[in-house]
Amino acid sequence: MSLRVRRTALFAISTGAAVVAAFPAFAYVGPGAGLTLLGALWGLVVAVVVSVGFVLLWPIRRMMRRNKHPQPPADDDDATHTMLANSSGDPDDRRM
Repeated sequence: MSLRVRRTALFAISTGAAVVAAFPAFAYVGPGAGLTLLGALWGLVVAVVVSVGFVLLWPIRRMMRRNKHPQPPADDDDATHTMLANSSGDPDDRRM
């Protein structure tokens, strides 16, 4: 027999022996443990998806910010816009 066949036969025999020799575990796992496991799994999946999405969308967000040009105001008579654009540096003028 070749070495590969011997290894496969030895693996099959040892696996079979381990399965036959195992005693059944008379234990009960309640539904709370399963729900906790599912909650942790969903949290992990969501964290991975959000982090990958953030990394993939970063260049698009950066490109959109670079292409953004300030638009002139439609109405120059707006007092708030005038105060913010032409502030004198006085702390009372900047307070709103």
